[in-house]
Amino acid sequence: MLAQSKIAGKISDVKDQVKLSDATVMLLTAKDSILTGFTRSDENGLFSLSKPDTGSYLLIVSYPKYGDYYTSISKDKDYSKLTVGLTKTATLLEEVIVTGRIPITIKGDTTEYDAGSFKVEKNAKVEDLLKVLPGITVDASGKITAQGKTVKKVLVDGEEFFGDDPTLVTRNIRSDMVDKVQVYEKKSEQAERTGVDDGQREQTINVKLKEGAKNGMFGKALLGGGTSDYYMGQLMLNKFKGSQKISVYGLFGNNGTTSMNWQDAQKYGGDSGVSYGDDGSMSWTNFTDPFSGQGVIGIPRAINSGVNFSDKFNKDKHNININYKYGRLSSDGDDETISTGLINNKSNKSVDTENDQHRANLKYDLNFDSLNTLTIRGGASRKNLWSDNRREAYQFTQNMDTTVAEKTHETIKNTINELNFSTYFTHKFKKKGRSFTLDGQVRRTEMIGDGYLFSEVKNSLAKKDTAGYTPIDSTDQRKERNNKNEVLGASVSYTEPLSKVWNLVVGTGIESSNNSSRVESFNKGVDGKYNNLDSRFSNNYDFDRRSSRYKLAIVHTTDKFRFTVANNFNNDRLKQYNYYSQEGLSRSYFTYNPNVSAGYSFTKTKGLWLNYTGKNQLPSMTQIQPILDNSDQINRYLGNENLKPSFINSLNINYNSFRILTGSYVYVGGNISLDKNPITQNIDTVQGFNIYTWNNVSGKTNTSVNIWSGYHFKLSKKLGLSNSPQFSLNMSDNYNLFNQQLNKVNTTNFNFTYNFKRDTKTGLNFDLNFSPQYRLMKSSLERNTNSNGFVFGSNGSVEYFIGKTFKVYTNYSYTYEAGTKAFDQKFEQFLLHPGVSKKFLKNESLMLDFMINDVLDQNKGFSRSASTSIFTQRRYDTIRRYYMLKLSWDFTKMF
Repeated sequence: MLAQSKIAGKISDVKDQVKLSDATVMLLTAKDSILTGFTRSDENGLFSLSKPDTGSYLLIVSYPKYGDYYTSISKDKDYSKLTVGLTKTATLLEEVIVTGRIPITIKGDTTEYDAGSFKVEKNAKVEDLLKVLPGITVDASGKITAQGKTVKKVLVDGEEFFGDDPTLVTRNIRSDMVDKVQVYEKKSEQAERTGVDDGQREQTINVKLKEGAKNGMFGKALLGGGTSDYYMGQLMLNKFKGSQKISVYGLFGNNGTTSMNWQDAQKYGGDSGVSYGDDGSMSWTNFTDPFSGQGVIGIPRAINSGVNFSDKFNKDKHNININYKYGRLSSDGDDETISTGLINNKSNKSVDTENDQHRANLKYDLNFDSLNTLTIRGGASRKNLWSDNRREAYQFTQNMDTTVAEKTHETIKNTINELNFSTYFTHKFKKKGRSFTLDGQVRRTEMIGDGYLFSEVKNSLAKKDTAGYTPIDSTDQRKERNNKNEVLGASVSYTEPLSKVWNLVVGTGIESSNNSSRVESFNKGVDGKYNNLDSRFSNNYDFDRRSSRYKLAIVHTTDKFRFTVANNFNNDRLKQYNYYSQEGLSRSYFTYNPNVSAGYSFTKTKGLWLNYTGKNQLPSMTQIQPILDNSDQINRYLGNENLKPSFINSLNINYNSFRILTGSYVYVGGNISLDKNPITQNIDTVQGFNIYTWNNVSGKTNTSVNIWSGYHFKLSKKLGLSNSPQFSLNMSDNYNLFNQQLNKVNTTNFNFTYNFKRDTKTGLNFDLNFSPQYRLMKSSLERNTNSNGFVFGSNGSVEYFIGKTFKVYTNYSYTYEAGTKAFDQKFEQFLLHPGVSKKFLKNESLMLDFMINDVLDQNKGFSRSASTSIFTQRRYDTIRRYYMLKLSWDFTKMF
């Protein structure tokens, strides 16, 4: 009985009797070809897997360059001593036909899912398909994690779709158009061209469409209206014809739902949970992409639109991809900010903002022949930013006595123009591995703006007038701004194969960076015109950098082991000039920036990766330029022309293990960063004002340590239950100066997250996240005030299907922050968003959805953050409770 409970045997070459290791062995149900068992043969060609007690099955064995072997498995026979002989495809006399669908296959370093083997709702999008694929998770913002790694790119048939916006693919393309979903680590463009792995990889998903789906039109239209004048709308239209793809989308609304790109949230600095800055600052805000309308002050009014065109010509010799985007966001509201710790102040601000942006991108690939390729990229954008801010701010002593009071009214109008162009040429020689690459780039950014500043400052520490009253310092100015940044760069690289596994890479490059900043403040004259230059709050400054780079690298690459040692030498010449003081300063630095990376693949789905980088961090223009800004007179910021580079050592280690059969994965990682002689922002309090200045903290090292791990696995395949416990630990020691005294800040954050999920598209489904945290912050100068405390967060969704077309659901988020010494009041908030939806028509393409946003009316607009012993709390106007009815239509027409 024990022998009959297993399917086991030996796999070998039928002709030469060579043992075949790592052969793929799959057990499928004979009825519907669902994968029920999976394994690989060991080094002796042996394999073993469990045999189900009931039912009929199909056993399939495959190996590269061999024909597939398959046999039926019945319940009453012994299959414990199978002999499997495979025949090379080159010697096969007839075609081997394998019937049935294989849900998951491994092809080299690529995991491929058969989309038709996984169940989703009718008219579902790619995002819904990804949610049911083993080893892939998608959060509420559309952020995708595959095998424990964040997905940076989502391609369609191997090509970019709307540039680098993954969510435009996952929320725009229908799942029934998809044939395969491939997950792999995409190499850098240089590595793909030269064949030399440089260790730079991005977790990537490629959506392969069915041939029949490449000729038709499809899209979605949505319109929603609600109480309190809330509204939203979407229109997405796609036309695919062979290699040609044309897509148009437009979204508008005032309920924060116009974002289509989760990566923008990272670019704008928005992210949920705890984040750490380069200076050791810690933040646990919950802001997301402000261009979507989420995280801004007040009620956003947003438009997000775009068009994309891509095609291939002349037998794929020419490949072009063009996209254009337009967005607009306006909002107004009130904000209250309180800071405590080393500095105590409070501000109340009323904000009215408008922001619109045009952006166009181009990518053109030209394949001259099999040895010569050229890639051209270009982009241009224009941003128009306008704001009208009114603010009242107060500075306090440690005893909470007011020292400075300020009232400010400022209007700003800025236009930012950006242009970038790059070209990449590669020539491969006839000798395999030998190649020559040449690239060049041009980037230009210019900001032109003006505005008006009205302020009144009352300082109780200042000398009183003869009548005994504290004088008021008034400002009435017009400001003009012009900032420019121009970068020109070029590099060449040559790769020479030393053997089949060793490659030598040599390269050199140059870069010129020209920065200029001009800010002019004009006081109002007796004639009522703003024509008197105030040199204290004006500057005209240049900061230029010339860099020469030299690279010598040795690369070792096999199927299992990758190893790179790169020696990078930089010769940087810095030149700065202040036109007002007629003073200049020139400096040069010759630095060594090493890089060592190594990766070992134990199996096709288990690997270890290590990377070390040593980098000289040069001061930036904003850190060195001596600008005094009077728009916030309580907090004044100064540069330092005498800054020196700091040196950062950084070590990263990552381990991933993914099991295809169970869809489970384990990941463990860590990072340690040491910043020697760090450039930090130091604070001095002078007569009630805070003066922020950049300085090197000589002889000290800022330290940051991060450790993370996670495990995703199924609890019950029958019930569709899965879960994922995750843990992270973040610690840092950072230095800065406060009133010329050394301040050491220690931060520690413990975070545990547990995800519990059921996804069957029938009955009850849920996706729940629970995240308890405990954080510590200790300052050597501020021992009595800290932000030590317990934090708990939970978010998720619950839905119940009544039949196939009716669904009741709710989304929620819960936040709890215990009181601390910095802020003794606890914060608690529970946001609940219930709704019901019903699908109509025979193809279920029409859906009516009624939802309530924040049914408990608890959304308060709240955040807390900490940086260098200054603890900040914000409260701001935001989206509150409303009711909305939405009608959406998914349409398809195939040619």
